[in-house]
Amino acid sequence: MIQEIINFVDTLKPEVFTRNLQPKEGLYILLDLDENGNLLEREVGVYSKKDDELSTFIQKCLPLWMNSLPVSNAKIFNPIKKIFGNTCSPFAFSFNKKNLEKYRDLSAIRTEFKDKTIAQENLQAKFEEFIKGELNIYFDTAEPYAAKNEHHLKWYQLFRNYLNEHLFALLDELDEYEKLKAAEGVYIFLAIPSIEDYREVHQLYLSEKVFNKDDYNKIKPSTDEIHGISDSVSYFNDKKPFLKHPTASLLYNYRVTGEEAMKIWQFFRLQQNKQLPNPMPIFIDKKELTEKVVEIFNDEKGKVGYVEIIKRLLERETDLSNYYLIFFDAMAKKSRVIDIDFVPVFRYKMDDVKIVEVFSLNGDLASKTKVENVFDFERNIVNLMFNGQLIVKSGAWLKYFSELEAKYMSDNTFNQLMKYRKSFYDYIYKSRRQAVTKSMFDDIMVKGILDDIRLNDDRNNDYSIKAKLNIWFSLYEYFDYTQFNKSLNDKSMVNKTEELINRISTIATDENEHIRSDNEFAFAAGQIIHFLLNKSESGNRTHALLEPFLQKTDASLLKREIARSFDTYKHAIKFYAKKYEFDKIMSEVMGFEPDEKNMKTLLPFTLAGYFAQSVFSKKSEN
Repeated sequence: MIQEIINFVDTLKPEVFTRNLQPKEGLYILLDLDENGNLLEREVGVYSKKDDELSTFIQKCLPLWMNSLPVSNAKIFNPIKKIFGNTCSPFAFSFNKKNLEKYRDLSAIRTEFKDKTIAQENLQAKFEEFIKGELNIYFDTAEPYAAKNEHHLKWYQLFRNYLNEHLFALLDELDEYEKLKAAEGVYIFLAIPSIEDYREVHQLYLSEKVFNKDDYNKIKPSTDEIHGISDSVSYFNDKKPFLKHPTASLLYNYRVTGEEAMKIWQFFRLQQNKQLPNPMPIFIDKKELTEKVVEIFNDEKGKVGYVEIIKRLLERETDLSNYYLIFFDAMAKKSRVIDIDFVPVFRYKMDDVKIVEVFSLNGDLASKTKVENVFDFERNIVNLMFNGQLIVKSGAWLKYFSELEAKYMSDNTFNQLMKYRKSFYDYIYKSRRQAVTKSMFDDIMVKGILDDIRLNDDRNNDYSIKAKLNIWFSLYEYFDYTQFNKSLNDKSMVNKTEELINRISTIATDENEHIRSDNEFAFAAGQIIHFLLNKSESGNRTHALLEPFLQKTDASLLKREIARSFDTYKHAIKFYAKKYEFDKIMSEVMGFEPDEKNMKTLLPFTLAGYFAQSVFSKKSEN
């Protein structure tokens, strides 16, 4: 995988690294000096995120800034005081205004010089003395990266000398600096070097600093080349023992050269700058597809997501295969890969899924759950299964790996997401059809439906309950991989439910017909329970009344609960000289002994009977 990242970076054109890149907010200064260090020209510009477009001057500074970035805060040229930490280049110098201005305070200066006798009238002189000392630390550290080239060394010396003499006067002359916010930065660049010169010295810096620690480096005897651990992909948590991997077979994983580590850093820099989609596919055999992914994402300025990118790729490719899929932690301060895996084949089409409204929602659910591909399945069905908590903000935020906050969802939804969201990620994005099993699907649906029933205090969950029942019954056999035919057939729950409605209707009206199976018993029990609870005259009749019946695990206990409910509402049930449907089904349920004593096994049919259309009708006689 690391080699694929390196190969991918090799294919990118230089302009890719600055396309749609947003620089840091602040003041940008470009200094042109003559060979004696005198100022020939000074260009100044301010960038704010409120700007609709980058000015010509900021666009000019952008590649200079990009080729002077530090690897991390721990590897800057001013590591102790961290005043000048926004750039690492002999041709660039920067700081945040607040980091510099805080030393204009008398107490801060006294602390730095460890001299409590410094007077207020000496503050400015001491301030300048201290800042120049830190400035020289910065440039002393930068010098080795310029020393390998005669021109680079000369330009570096001119730049250093000019800032030593004129930095404070330069800032005092600029109204833009006075108006700058405390958190914003000042970026000063030397105009003489070309972008290639900036890139050359920056790569020298990167080739040394992109390794994790010098302790992990190893010199290859044949070439004297340093091989080390890339800081972009490996973290060593010396101070966090619970994050270590003491059982790993190797102490160190994969060493790379400085040049390779630099390319890995550039890759993750693209990700941190939001110039790569998340997740990100890297194709092995078809490099042009990876380039196309980056092109599409950047041409649309990051406004299209992974789903749209895949759709556009499929317009030119009949199938997508053999690629690594990387999911990044977008919230991490450093680049962090949450999940990485190889995808041999991606299955996009998914037109064998159809949701049937066994429990009527007036066609609304059927129109909302049309599925043609895996991403329709993800948004229209899977997200509904998890009560809309898997994908939020119109699909812009996928919570497959995000920190979940239980306060925004029920305890059951939280637990089910934690248990199963990674399986659905593998199922949808990696085409691992075995990742979601029938037992997992049943567990999600059963607990989700029972949770909605339990929380149905003001009947606000009626739609959700019936929608989940329809999804459950329509896909009842879909995740059973022991069955080769996944389409609806004679044994499907949809057809079984329709058959049970007809069968119980027949039993209710024909004295010679009786309940013959456990499924018929459970379905009929559900019909009876709904009929009885519907007699309640409570002002707040909800499906939560169903919960005591569903808690009964034994058939005899369920019948006892039905009898208790009948006793409660018997006054509201009219007596007819001739038995009608309710009387018949009530006697059938109370007299039938199912072979399956555990009612949890028959739960789907009990729920089906409860939520299906009623087979009872009150027939008066003359």
